[in-house]
Amino acid sequence: MSGKDLSKLVAAGLVGAALAFPAGLLVARLGADAQPAVSEPHGRAGPVRDVFSPSFRSDPWFLDRQREGVEALEAHCRRSGELCAEAREARRWLDARGG
Repeated sequence: MSGKDLSKLVAAGLVGAALAFPAGLLVARLGADAQPAVSEPHGRAGPVRDVFSPSFRSDPWFLDRQREGVEALEAHCRRSGELCAEAREARRWLDARGG
């Protein structure tokens, strides 16, 4: 492949990318008005994680899962007397985030 052919190929690639990017934005904008159907994972009722959330640590689904973990850790501490420092620290972390 000569240098002239390579430059034509690169130029065609750049033109294609320059056309494809705005076309992709337009297609994405057209579908933005539709409300996505929310399905419950594994048949569970309740909130689901917002996968588009920029901060998952403030996502209610994430905080609910963390709360479940902290409660399980606290129950283990009460039963066995083990991992109590971890349970206290996890509870402190969750309480600081409004959980």
